This record gives sequence, C-alpha cells and structure tokens, in this order.
Amino acid sequence: MKKLFIIGLGLALSSAAFHVAAQTTQSAANDKMRFGIKAGANLMKMGKLQFAGQDHATDYKVGFQAGVYGDLPMGGNFAFLPEITFTQKGGKLKETVAGNTGEFDSKVSYIDAPMLIGYKATPELTVFAGPQVSFLIDQTTTFKVNGEETGSNSDKDNWSKSIAGGAVGLNYSITPNININGRYNMDFQKALKDKAEQDKIKNSGFALSLGYTF
Repeated sequence: MKKLFIIGLGLALSSAAFHVAAQTTQSAANDKMRFGIKAGANLMKMGKLQFAGQDHATDYKVGFQAGVYGDLPMGGNFAFLPEITFTQKGGKLKETVAGNTGEFDSKVSYIDAPMLIGYKATPELTVFAGPQVSFLIDQTTTFKVNGEETGSNSDKDNWSKSIAGGAVGLNYSITPNININGRYNMDFQKALKDKAEQDKIKNSGFALSLGYTF
C-alpha cells in the first residue's frame, strides 16, 4: 500500500508539473510577436447600381485573396492584428428590361490594409474588428446584351484610388500554426469618385481564408 501511495503521489505531482509547464509554454507563446501568411476566397458585391431612374442591387461575385498578417500582443487577452492583403472584389448584375437582358460584371483588385484589434476569448478563438484602407490596383468591367458582349472598360480614372472601410470576424486556431479566418468586410466610401449618380456603389461581403503562423 505504501508503494502504491508513493507511485500515485508521484504520478499526481508529475501531472501537475506537466500542466503548469503547458500553461507556462502557452502563456509565453501568447506573449510573442508572430507573423503569418494566408490565402482564401471572397464573396463580394458592389451595393446598388443606378440606371433608368431605379436602384438595382448587384449580386455576389467570387474572388481570391492572399496576404500576410501579424499577431502583436497588447497585454491581457488583446492583440494588434495588422494585415496586408491582395483582394479581388466586384459584383455582377443581370436584368431584363423590355424583352432585352442586360448584364454587368465588374472585377476590381485592391490591396487591403486592415488594422484590427483582437480579443482572445479562448486560446484558440479570437474575435476581431477594426478599420481598413483599400488601395485600387486595377479593374475590368464588361457589359452584355442578350448574352453578347457589347463593351468592356479597364479605365481606372473614375474609380477611387483609396477607400476607407472596416472588418469584423473570427479567427480559430486549429493548431498553434494553422488557423481559419472568417470575416465580413464593408467599405464606408463609394467605389467611384466622380459619379454622383452612382453613390450607392460600395464594396461589401464575406471572406474565408486559411492561414499559417510562423
């Protein structure tokens, strides 16, 4: 019995020491600056397109995103989460008027720079929100009537070169290095700078990405 008691006590002390060491390691990891890369898909739309005296809501368009991010501890459970991301946005619209079907399809590429504040609700789950600035790279817009292309435009002159917006979402760490990130993005400013009649064209939508933290 005495031997069993000693063995049991030893196992209990070993388990407690392992638990404390694991917590210390996790705490140290949370206090370190970390950086990573990510890639994923967007589901974006452009708000409302105005023509013929009416507003027409654009449909969602699938795009690609890829970038880098940082995880910088701020104390407690808070962290500063800056990013630089290449993001494909845009939208599409299909309407039938007087027997003719018109189609609008726009793909717009930006460099997004979100400046997010995250709260680590658990060691794995982080809730975040913050502002972002989007910088225009290029755009291509095509027009079709009854399925036939009638024109395209890649001119950037009438597009805003930078747009203020915001993002809110969740980040879940599958492992200490691999994470999945979901968010909702929205622009606070219109996408076209000189088109007063198109002041309801604003990018918004969802993004899902897989990241690797070094």
